[in-house]
Amino acid sequence: MIYIDEKTTAKYLNITNCVKSIQKMYKIMQTKDYAMGGKNANSHGMRISFPRDKHTNNTFIAMPGFLGGEYQVAGLKWHGPNIRGSTRGTTNYTLILNKPNTGAPIAFFEANLLTSYRTAALSLYATTLLKQAQTINKVGLIGGGEIHTIFLQGLLELYPNINLIKIKSKTESGANKFISYFKKFKFRFEICKNVNAVLDDSDLISVNPGFDFDSLSQMPLLRTKYLKENALVLCLSYAKFSDEFLINGAIKVADNFAMYESYLAEFGYPVYPKFSSLGSRFIDLVYDRRVKPGEIVDIVDILNNTKNEILTKNKPVVFASGGMITENIAVACDLLKEIKIK
Repeated sequence: MIYIDEKTTAKYLNITNCVKSIQKMYKIMQTKDYAMGGKNANSHGMRISFPRDKHTNNTFIAMPGFLGGEYQVAGLKWHGPNIRGSTRGTTNYTLILNKPNTGAPIAFFEANLLTSYRTAALSLYATTLLKQAQTINKVGLIGGGEIHTIFLQGLLELYPNINLIKIKSKTESGANKFISYFKKFKFRFEICKNVNAVLDDSDLISVNPGFDFDSLSQMPLLRTKYLKENALVLCLSYAKFSDEFLINGAIKVADNFAMYESYLAEFGYPVYPKFSSLGSRFIDLVYDRRVKPGEIVDIVDILNNTKNEILTKNKPVVFASGGMITENIAVACDLLKEIKIK
């Protein structure tokens, strides 16, 4: 078995190759040659919680899966303790790849950086499906951090017409630190004091404020009156919109809607107050019969050229991303191949 540490991952991983891995993964998901956990084989993962001290719980999440096609690999990502308010380094991700017919281990990864790359790569791949290159000039980022740093690096490669980046971070120092990674580029940065300024006139908005909210009322509301008609909003973590907008004013796209159906079975209705990703709100609205299941567009629907009548409407597009083990398997397998070659 091969052991891949974070230092090795940082040396060989690049965002362009990760986007290609995600693209190949979805081609395989088109054929349904994959499996995740849960009764519908599309669960995000299973969680356990246990006391850390008198005030705090540790929560670990296990994400088993299989990805067929050219990969033919089973895998398990395991991460914890996922403490609310924790900083990088206090939660760790590990990934093991196994041969599917024997269970023999192939490789073990320290997977913090790999997880950040695959999250950014999924957003970039979705962007290529939902936005033409010439239509992205102004970009808004809600949240700084590692994932958005990687995401923006990839976005600038794919969309050379970008001339303005607007960012709202938790602190101004955090925003300035983020900006410092991009000094060599000639476009303009604008630090915004509120979310509305980020949304205003942006062609693409990426939302990644994290998961550290005690209630829905603490989450930033994305007020849709500030969104351009054909804006694309990528939601990588917790996100909040008005129901009126989601029901009538938005094109709703998901990385894998079956995963949110699994959330409903696992968490019970309503899902959104318990796990406040955008996909959770999608499934609650479907359960309430305020949105029809057919109104949700999956990435696989786009690849199959179905639901085009929805995608061609002149409305903002909101994309729900929840994270799948199949992404980790694809990126890790291609990374392992790259390491072996070099």
